[in-house]
Amino acid sequence: ALMIALVLAFWLLALRRGWSLQHTSDIMGSALPTAAVVILVTGAGGVFGKVLVESGVGKALANMLQMIDLPLLPAAFIISLALRASQGSATVAILTTGGLLSEAVMGLNPIQCVLVTLAACFGGLGASHINDSGFWIVTKYLGLSVADGLKTWTVLTTILGFTGFLITWCVWAVI
Repeated sequence: ALMIALVLAFWLLALRRGWSLQHTSDIMGSALPTAAVVILVTGAGGVFGKVLVESGVGKALANMLQMIDLPLLPAAFIISLALRASQGSATVAILTTGGLLSEAVMGLNPIQCVLVTLAACFGGLGASHINDSGFWIVTKYLGLSVADGLKTWTVLTTILGFTGFLITWCVWAVI
């Protein structure tokens, strides 16, 4: 997919506009470091997520939360948040949490299932930091340092995650 995008970019931007090979190379070369960081972090997060799933860390975490008798809604949020913080991918965190809690939600009504899903999604939203490709997209394209990204983006996503979870928990209490 990346090769196809590169060929299309070369054709659409360079050949059709009559750019020289040197000019095209300079433009594409300047874009490479920013894109490479995002691709590298995304790939590493996916690999680390797979290692977590295969090694049983997620199941051990779910068992620990069950042993301390944590209710289902906060368990979904905490498992997803922990997975997100450890491996960076919100998608992997949410889907892994869903898999871990699939048996626990079997007796719930549809609205409760939606709320558990939302809790997992808000857990996956929080704690975006240096192992998340989204963090690097925001910091690189906005010209932020890593420290500034941690002070702004990480704090923002964590506040959004916790706020969404608290609203979800309030709705759970009402129904």
